[in-house]
Parts: sequence; structure tokens; C-alpha cells
Amino acid sequence: MIKYQLVCDGEHEFEGWFGDSTAFKQQSGSGMLQCPVCGSADVRRALMAPNLASPKTRAKAGNTMPPAPDASPSGADGSNQDMPAGAKTTRLGPTHPGLAHPGSAPPGTVPGSPSRGPVAGLSPDAARKMAALVTEMRSLQTKIQKECRDVGDQFAEEARKIHYGEAEAEGIYGQATPEEREALDEEGIAIVEMPWLPKDN
Repeated sequence: MIKYQLVCDGEHEFEGWFGDSTAFKQQSGSGMLQCPVCGSADVRRALMAPNLASPKTRAKAGNTMPPAPDASPSGADGSNQDMPAGAKTTRLGPTHPGLAHPGSAPPGTVPGSPSRGPVAGLSPDAARKMAALVTEMRSLQTKIQKECRDVGDQFAEEARKIHYGEAEAEGIYGQATPEEREALDEEGIAIVEMPWLPKDN
């Protein structure tokens, strides 16, 4: 999967996830992509500045989660303020069933938020949805950590070894640069990029 920052002709920014760059081009060209704020189908890729998680960047982030933007409940303006700095690229193993855990935080709060106070600009319903999303992401993150091997910044190299049969097939996760992710995509090596949440204290 590839995550792109997108922007519509009304300058609303949001993110979209695609199987690969070809899927983005096909959906964009056919008018299937629409801005979640205004509904415009005139959508293009925005400039992106990746920030991959590593032990150093997670320590600098201080395990905090900034408040979500007020443009939409899911951060559809693309600002990524509802996610902590950093993301890990993950190659999932063969058995990862769906996860569904309802949020246990009270309305207007998000699990993992240091203050657990109200999320700026979100209605109680949107805050519940955000809490449920964060809970599911934490559950998936825990599952990945239990069932997959952390290969750190050797992710691209290890993914290639598995893909080309030089290493035993297994689920791995770690960090990859944008260039490494692009190269893996061009080689037909399927990966999943996801935000990596700080520990919930």
C-alpha cells in the first residue's frame, strides 16, 4: 500500500491509500477520487515530507499525540496532526485476521492522548470514532509486534530476501525511506505503510 497526500482544486488537503502508484493514477483519471470536504473530483497529489519512525524520532516526539485538526473527524485535511510523528512500513505475515475493538474512552477523548481531554473541534460522535480508530490501530500494532519480526532500518533488504526466496517467508516490520519504498513497489514487493503510535501510558 502507498499513502499519498492529496489536494483538491479547493485546496483541501487529505490523504489516500492505494495499492500502488498505478491504482492512484487509474482512480484519479477516472474521477473516482473525491475531496471528503467539498466533494470535488479535481484531485492531485500534494507535496509530502515523510517522517519515518525510529527509536530516536519516537524519543524526540516524547510519546505525545497532538490534537486532531478540526476540518474533519478523520484528519481528512491531510495535515496528519491526528497521528504522531513517524510511521513504520510493515510487511504483514500470511495470517492477520481483521481487528475490531470498540473504543473504551469517554466521549470527547482519544486513547493515547496524554491529557485524555477533549479533542479540539470534534463532535462527541467524531471523538468516539477517533477513539475507536486509535484503539484498533493499537490492537493491530500489538498484533504486528507479537507475530512479526522487527528488522529496523534493514526493512527493504529483508523484504527483498523474502520476496526472492533468499530467506524464509515471515512477517516483518521496520523502517524504509521513501526511495526504498518506491523501489520495492517497482519490484512488485507488496508492503503496507502505517502510522506507528507511541506507547499508551
